[in-house]
Amino acid sequence: MQAIRWIAGALVLAGATVVAAQNTPNTPDDTMRQQREAAREQAFAQADADHNGALNPQEFETFKSLMSQLRKQSWFARADANGDGQVTLDELRAAHMGKHGCHKGGQS
Repeated sequence: MQAIRWIAGALVLAGATVVAAQNTPNTPDDTMRQQREAAREQAFAQADADHNGALNPQEFETFKSLMSQLRKQSWFARADANGDGQVTLDELRAAHMGKHGCHKGGQS
């Protein structure tokens, strides 16, 4: 009987943890991860020309090309700090420094 109460209590606690986790706002990393997964699913669906849920070699090449285009668009959007649709050398430098941190031997 004691074991049943313990198991029931553990299940209630686990359920509360799941509910709390579902109500926790997404962090920027979670949001980015979800966006990447959605983009991957969309690219897969677009590349799957015969809609059989699997990619043949030709469809796989299409998928890789679509993912490459998405990565380039994402990188451009991150580099375009002021959102004007153009990337300056200063924006590229800032994007590089933001991604890789301060490099030894670089200019101060």
